[in-house]
Amino acid sequence: MPATSSNPPVDTSRTIELLHSPLKMFGVLVGGVLMTSLSLVFVLPVFPELGSDPVTHAIGIVGTLFFGLCTLMIVRQWFTLEAVITISPAGLRDVRVAREFIPWTAIERLSTWSLQGQSTLVVAVAPAVESRLTLTRTARWTRGANRKLGADGLCVSAHGLKVDFAGLTALVHAYASAYEAPAAKAAAD
Repeated sequence: MPATSSNPPVDTSRTIELLHSPLKMFGVLVGGVLMTSLSLVFVLPVFPELGSDPVTHAIGIVGTLFFGLCTLMIVRQWFTLEAVITISPAGLRDVRVAREFIPWTAIERLSTWSLQGQSTLVVAVAPAVESRLTLTRTARWTRGANRKLGADGLCVSAHGLKVDFAGLTALVHAYASAYEAPAAKAAAD
């Protein structure tokens, strides 16, 4: 990757740990609390005319459970001090996807996938390596749906982190090139 004034060279010999951004996480937490509260309005007798319809009541229950669980996960992540994404000579690790490092040589393709204004880095990993990874529940549950939507690989996002998507992508591509991931070789050709 050639260095320019807007794209300085990356020292790929060091390990980079990307952490949650407390400010971004606070915004997500506020959204979760608001959505949980809105769902509760359909369940609790705050406005009796809203809760009288069984379909509306059921939607309120499902929304309360879903958004409440998401809010609890956000709170848990907020108080977790470990790095969310680690980029090192050994490989790439996103604890939201798997606990293990994905070796650079196992990455077959890097691509960008966007949905509703949110960009995600899609990391296509050799099937033999992916089958040995201990994927998180969220990664396992969303893998098939993401594939059907066009994101065939493990999805790594900058959402809630102290780095933006462009910075994350530049780091991953620099390390992939330095450690000769097949994806980087294909991109160079």
